[in-house]
Amino acid sequence: MTIPSREKSPAQLFRHLSAKWPAAFNPKAPKPLRIGIHHDIRVLDGELSDDELRRVLRAYTSMPRYLARLNSGAVRVDLDGEPAGEVSDAEAASAKA
Repeated sequence: MTIPSREKSPAQLFRHLSAKWPAAFNPKAPKPLRIGIHHDIRVLDGELSDDELRRVLRAYTSMPRYLARLNSGAVRVDLDGEPAGEVSDAEAASAKA
């Protein structure tokens, strides 16, 4: 029996993403994610609903450790952990606010 979507915690959803893409989703050493990474996940993962994907990415990108890494010029990564852009000055300022 599966847990209904509304009952899955961000931690459960995060475990799902980190199991599939450990190079991108690492809670101990989070890296800035590529802008639009949710589109990549949507194409490759049919298990998460749109709501689940939105919730888990919001939780992950709101973690203090993640926000602390959003420095101007920091490298963003794709699902494979490969470079995929950089954090802009405006994005860095927003993360610090």
